Amino acid sequence: MAHEPAADRDRSGDHHGHDDHRDGHGPVEGLLPVEEARDRLLSLVDPLAPIDLPLQEAYGCVAAADVVAGEDLPSFSSSAMDGFAVRSREVAGATPDSPVELRIVGRALIGHRPDATVGGGEAVRIATGAPVPAGADCIVPIEDCAVQGETVAVLRPSTEGRHVRPAGEDVRSGDLLVPTGRRISGAEMGLLANAGRSTVTAYPRPRVVVISTGDELVEPWQPTSFGQVRDANSFTIAGMLKEAGAVPFLAGIVRDDVDQLKDTILGQLIQADAFISSGGVSVGERDVVKQAFFRRGDIDFYRVAMQPGMPQAFGRIEGKPYFGLPGNPVSVFVSFEVFIRPALMRMMGRPNLFRPEVTASMDDDISGARDKTVFSRVHVRATAEGYLARSTGGRGSNLMATVSRANGLAIIPPGTERVAAGERCRVMLFRSLES
Repeated sequence: MAHEPAADRDRSGDHHGHDDHRDGHGPVEGLLPVEEARDRLLSLVDPLAPIDLPLQEAYGCVAAADVVAGEDLPSFSSSAMDGFAVRSREVAGATPDSPVELRIVGRALIGHRPDATVGGGEAVRIATGAPVPAGADCIVPIEDCAVQGETVAVLRPSTEGRHVRPAGEDVRSGDLLVPTGRRISGAEMGLLANAGRSTVTAYPRPRVVVISTGDELVEPWQPTSFGQVRDANSFTIAGMLKEAGAVPFLAGIVRDDVDQLKDTILGQLIQADAFISSGGVSVGERDVVKQAFFRRGDIDFYRVAMQPGMPQAFGRIEGKPYFGLPGNPVSVFVSFEVFIRPALMRMMGRPNLFRPEVTASMDDDISGARDKTVFSRVHVRATAEGYLARSTGGRGSNLMATVSRANGLAIIPPGTERVAAGERCRVMLFRSLES
């Protein structure tokens, strides 16, 4: 796109994207507020159709239907101690000076059915976790017993139910194991496995095809000639997709060629649930994404009142969401957090779409803009006085190291031209405070 006006470029290789660096000190016509842009985007996105996922693939997915227990858990009463299974009434008066002697009639081992039942004057040796034999109602710990050949002397009493883990103690048949809308974590995985569930009906992980556009791009492992730029955006997006729980498919670099872009996207339609491209979404007349899809699907191009990340494209191609991001690397990161991550959360059936936010006091001054929401990279820490945030560096949309040093984005609303040191500001956290 050699003839594209410079002011319209914002792509992976243009680290001086003018659209992201206007100072905001004058009115800008046609800008869409961030909240309205996000609402429009989310209106295009629906949850994916639930499927029966194998349990080993369900971690991190959201249950799309209630999961109910089909049996008691545990399904049998078991011993909580090594010792002897006995009848409580027969050992009620046992003392070290006057022990109760019982005949040992068998053993109960973990993973096996007991080889005897407990009758009058009898005991069964039992291991921790082994099924309690019929006829017994309590366990006498081994330290309260003295074994003498085929008999055991019980030195202390044990009451009914003592040291017995009853059947159904954890879950009763018919109890709700996992409610609709619950994200399946390790605890749910273990509970479902214990209940004998090999599958769970859940919203699947979106399969997202990632494309970088630009004649100037080369793969990260390739040497660069003068003027060339390594494709960092694909890998930034891939990492963020994985962190969000989606499955990325890197389709590689697409040159500034309309037919190549069309062929790449349409060739991925079968496996894709959504598409993300970076670069080529400015509002110029010679934009490759705009030329490729302004008649196919329903892709809209916006100038959003935000910095960085003003040029955006949202829409559908053959019914599948398409997110067109600007090309500068920080613009890609911020745009993903503001727009794409909430959309992915909706696709995955998550009840909470947005990142957590805190209010922090600033350690240093941060500039805002008169007509835009500014997302400024900051590092937040918790103190006894509350949250404190400091800038991680310059505001240029090519400065990716400032994102790597940050754990939050300070949100400076339009009309606030500066947040001074000591003033408070809303911050969206994109990783833990310990990071």
